Amino acid sequence: MVKVAEKIIYIQDHQGNRFEFDPVALQTRLINCFLTAGLQENGYMAEDIALAVEYTLLNSDRPEAVFGQGELSAAVIRMLEETGLPEIAVLFRQTQGDQNIALDANPDSIALFLRKFLACAEPLFNRVTTEVTRAVKILGIKEADPHLYLEFARHYERKFALENIVGEPISKLKGRTAVSQAELSAASPPEIRELEAAGILRINAISEIFPRIRFFFIMKKFAEKFQLASPVTEMEIEPLLFQMGQTLELGRSAIENALQLPEPLPVQLSLPDMTQFVVEYLGVEPEKSRKLANELADTLCFEFKNEIYKLSVN
Repeated sequence: MVKVAEKIIYIQDHQGNRFEFDPVALQTRLINCFLTAGLQENGYMAEDIALAVEYTLLNSDRPEAVFGQGELSAAVIRMLEETGLPEIAVLFRQTQGDQNIALDANPDSIALFLRKFLACAEPLFNRVTTEVTRAVKILGIKEADPHLYLEFARHYERKFALENIVGEPISKLKGRTAVSQAELSAASPPEIRELEAAGILRINAISEIFPRIRFFFIMKKFAEKFQLASPVTEMEIEPLLFQMGQTLELGRSAIENALQLPEPLPVQLSLPDMTQFVVEYLGVEPEKSRKLANELADTLCFEFKNEIYKLSVN
């Protein structure tokens, strides 16, 4: 069975605390930036940017998926700037205050202090601390508020982070940057177009910010097509979902072949009404529906040849 990626990304803030990276929270923050800048019409780009950053972090060759807050900010800001959104990048630059204590400017003291607050890989950490030490020496600083050292460290961490984790999220499409829904439909086999016509399937246009194949599969329309009536059993549904999974894989393969991709695109599958389907058609209580919803989603994913980058079951 195709297994959805389960690697967990952790972000370490400048107080030394670690928390799980949440692309939805990043998306929300970006949307707020778009709204503040008066660019509501571009708010849809927030999801692509958040997912592109997540994909980049997931595919880093770092042994542990732990990244500094400065590294995360650098990745987001670069993506915003490169997609022609410098005003959003400016709004995104937000920092929080740090506790103030007296700290000697000795190189060993600075390195020991920064070790608690930076989560970057060892080569980057050494490079950052070397630059911080050099900067305070040039300024003739013998002792200072640690906030100053942290600000220096943040500056160098962001500057050098781009060399460590930020690049192209995935290979560019050969000779182009985006593909419309109409082009995807034209490249799809008849079985896919039949599902689209029935309202069961929607394939989003491929975005230049984060190129990926995104399927939306509507379970209630699926039930209508196969004339399912409540109550139904898992044994009735699973063969049909296997069949649908084969069709989705056929569509994915056809799209990639038609576009002559240099490497497979990530696949995102969204099931926006799976939980509602489980409640209405299988008679499961809402509070117990999540497990069965996930199992049925796994059945639909079984035939995919490549790993599903993101599976959303709602």
